[in-house]
Amino acid sequence: MADKLAAIQRALDEFRMDEARALASEELAEKPSATAYYLASLAARTHGQRVELLQKALELDPDHARAKEELRDMQPPAAGTPAHVEANETTPQLAGLTRRFTALLLDAAIVSALTMLVLLAKDSFAPLQAAMYNADEEAATAAFRHFQQTTILFNLLISALYQTAFMTILNGQTPGKVLFKLRVVKQNGKRIGLLDALLRNGFGYTVSQLFLLGFIWAWLDDDQQAWHDKMAGTIVIDLTPADAAESPAD
Repeated sequence: MADKLAAIQRALDEFRMDEARALASEELAEKPSATAYYLASLAARTHGQRVELLQKALELDPDHARAKEELRDMQPPAAGTPAHVEANETTPQLAGLTRRFTALLLDAAIVSALTMLVLLAKDSFAPLQAAMYNADEEAATAAFRHFQQTTILFNLLISALYQTAFMTILNGQTPGKVLFKLRVVKQNGKRIGLLDALLRNGFGYTVSQLFLLGFIWAWLDDDQQAWHDKMAGTIVIDLTPADAAESPAD
């Protein structure tokens, strides 16, 4: 038993979540324990599954400190309300990918407008215009390449600042996510911090934008995480009422 629990923990530490889920399922089928349920909760695909597994861990061991802490951090119960009732009634749902992409497009449009304003303020269009007016094809090509590189650099910097600042100030939301009622949180349900926002939206977004592969990955991932979510350990949740939420297939 100890060996199997250690193997589950190693898989979790190395982010081999599918393997961790499989090992936990085997352990729970052979010999259920509070520790096994707790480890299984760390590899759960959804918040609902995580809450259910944590509750089962506490049923077997009401004094399991880590399970109690995780459940409390995910869904703090209202005064006089049993923790298991509150958690089941308000368990967050993963956001639909269609709405996430639409919110991303809105934020991208705002970032693009801000980028153009910065380029105008720095008079970055002037060298390109001068080269084109001189009818010098070689100079125009060089000027265009320089302008393109400058635009991409400013766009990436402004995007990182925009996303990081809003997500830190607005608790995991940007203007696009506010409009579409989405929020970025840690996988355990906790609020993201400044370092999480920097990793996800600074470095992570740059990686995900490579041929858009990082975004496409979200459609194939069990937890609907893009590469930048994987890097920061975050998920995107739906803030709309349960009866109005989108289908997870969206």
